[in-house]
Amino acid sequence: MPTENDFWEAAAHVFSERGGLVVGFSKDSTQPELGSTLDNILGFRPQHQASIVAPSDWADWQEQVEAFYRLRPSWGRGKSGDPSATYYRVKFDPPITARGAIPAMFAAGSIFSSSLALPSVSAYGELGIQGVRFWPRVLARVIDFALHYVFGFIAGLLFVFLLVLAAGGRPPLWVLQRISHARVPEFLGGVLGALAYQVICSSISGSTLGKWVLSMQVVQDDGSPCRLKSAVIRELGYFVDALFFGVIGYAAMKDDPMQKRHGDDWADTIVCKRADVPPQSRQGGMRFVLGLMLGAFADIAFLILGTLIQMNS
Repeated sequence: MPTENDFWEAAAHVFSERGGLVVGFSKDSTQPELGSTLDNILGFRPQHQASIVAPSDWADWQEQVEAFYRLRPSWGRGKSGDPSATYYRVKFDPPITARGAIPAMFAAGSIFSSSLALPSVSAYGELGIQGVRFWPRVLARVIDFALHYVFGFIAGLLFVFLLVLAAGGRPPLWVLQRISHARVPEFLGGVLGALAYQVICSSISGSTLGKWVLSMQVVQDDGSPCRLKSAVIRELGYFVDALFFGVIGYAAMKDDPMQKRHGDDWADTIVCKRADVPPQSRQGGMRFVLGLMLGAFADIAFLILGTLIQMNS
């Protein structure tokens, strides 16, 4: 049986990972109301004031049991809960924290955060997150670069088609000459298109085509889905990591236990296997398709814009 300190150490990680703790009440017990305070959480006295903030269900309880089991396998799976019981989510004031865990307070689905400390390596392990190494990530980028060139081919066809329509079937010779040679506007359009593709895919589903094929996903350090701001920061950081044919990024990842390049470090993100992503943060196929479609549209749009600027420059 876990001691009280052991329980709250694990509970703090579960609280941070899942956005709260779930408690259940049988039909025969007195049913509390939202806002009620509790003096018992899963058989242990709360270290801080605990209040009910939202209804929950048996499925949420089962996911919590699995989260505890993953952190402390030696405890066993414990109680499975009663499907007919009443379940609630609770918050703590101040929030419960564990050594190496990210302090956070979740209330009614919103996050109230203070100054966040980065998790230690042991905290990553307890969340089940491990970074993907350098070479699989290089392969994912190669797949994405190949897709970018496919987008470039599609953008070229679309531009020529629109040009022919606008010119009544006979585009001027000077226009064809200007767009036949790659110049700075087209290059910048390609760079911005590739960046937009990466940012959109990472922020919507956590995976570009290359990462999806190799079963990878970008997540925040706390296991939550990658945010738009973080996606932008990590992709801007890629221009540093890619210097000298990737040597900068390789050196950073080699010395980092979580295989973070500089862009990941600055954005507080990790590239991990999809199987390691916490269930509530694992993105499905529909979100991947949505992100891929929007990313492809943005990439092609920037490529066409670059060609259009080159034509008029």
